[in-house]
Amino acid sequence: MNKREPQYETMPEHYLLCFNDDCALADECLHRLAARSGQQKDEVVTAVNPVRCSGKSCRYYKPNKVATMAYSMKDSFHEVKADHIASLRNTLIHHFGRGSYYLRRNGLRPITPKEQQYISSIFHKFGYETKFDRMEEETEWL
Repeated sequence: MNKREPQYETMPEHYLLCFNDDCALADECLHRLAARSGQQKDEVVTAVNPVRCSGKSCRYYKPNKVATMAYSMKDSFHEVKADHIASLRNTLIHHFGRGSYYLRRNGLRPITPKEQQYISSIFHKFGYETKFDRMEEETEWL
């Protein structure tokens, strides 16, 4: 988890911005770095209220770090028995929501390390290993 210049090309749409230059965490927070970058294309943005974040803690603080993100989990389902597929899939849909689940399953949204652990735990409960289709080192925006 090395720190480096964020990969702004992977920044999610409508990312929360922070314009608080006085924040002690500003130099390492992705919300502040995103605001400074000028990479946002939205005409209207959502921003953290600077009055709500002061001192050395902020509940919106997101450290600038690189993580191994997974893309797609279609391969994981190839080994799953037919009578387990619906239950396993429904457990993941219940956790992520239908739309978010399919974005992750189809590789359209990165799967964070924490989400990878959760998905793996569900597959293990059913007696299977998890195989993500692709792994990439990139900024962990969410």
